[in-house]
This record gives sequence, C-alpha cells and structure tokens, in this order.
Amino acid sequence: MFEKQVLGLREAEAALQAIIKEASKDLERPVAAAIMDDHCETICMMRMDGAIPMFNYMALKKARTAVITRRDTRAWREWLDTRNFQANDLVPDTTPVPGGVFVVKPGEVSPTKVGFGGIGVSGRTSDEDEALAIVGLKALQKSIWGDSSD
Repeated sequence: MFEKQVLGLREAEAALQAIIKEASKDLERPVAAAIMDDHCETICMMRMDGAIPMFNYMALKKARTAVITRRDTRAWREWLDTRNFQANDLVPDTTPVPGGVFVVKPGEVSPTKVGFGGIGVSGRTSDEDEALAIVGLKALQKSIWGDSSD
C-alpha cells in the first residue's frame, strides 16, 4: 500500500489569497486562477470581478497542463519546440501558454519528482500570468513546508 501527501483546501486557499492580493494591485486587469490536485481535480478557483469566461477556461487549462505534463507550461512549450510538436499532438486539451506552474516541494524541479498539483492563472500577459502563478506557488509551498528562503 502507498501513502502520499495531497493538496487540500487550506493550501489551495493560501495560493489563491496570495494571487488575489497581488492581482488586486491592478483591479482594471482582472484575472482568474485555478488550483488542481495531482489528478487534475479542481480544488478551488476564483475570478476577479470583470474577468471574462475565457480567463476561467484558460486558468483551468494551464493548471491541468502543469499537472499532466509535470512541468510548468512555459517549460512544456520549450519541450514541444525542441521536438517540433504542437501541444495537442501529444496530450489533448493542454496549452503551452505560460501561466501554469507545477506544484512541487521547494528545490525539486525535475518532472520526475513527486508533484502535488498545478496552479493556473489567466487574464494578463503570459509573463504576468506566470508571475502571479509563482506568487501562488510560493504561498502554497510556505503553507505546507514553511519558509523556503526564496
């Protein structure tokens, strides 16, 4: 029998609260964010007032991609580019658009490491979405493992 740690609502909410706090510095540019566990089940998500439905869809898709590919969506795009593939050639309903991050224990970056889920953010530029997802990741990691000395 195997035992494993899984993300819970407390950790997911820590990530969302950090994303909301950071994104709220510019209320004119709303975002949506989603947190998924390692089986692509949505733990929780949010959308800021004014966020369009596409942002919800893309936040979920980015989180799902991070979980399925076991890497951040930017790294997925880079991996695909080196092999001349499109995202859907290999895994349907994934996206190589930055803004999705793979949840791992701080310091573990390889796709072969144990992953706990994914965070997806959508609504701004892909670089800004990714930065917000990383804010959420750091808050989530801190809620589980304590201060990881960024």
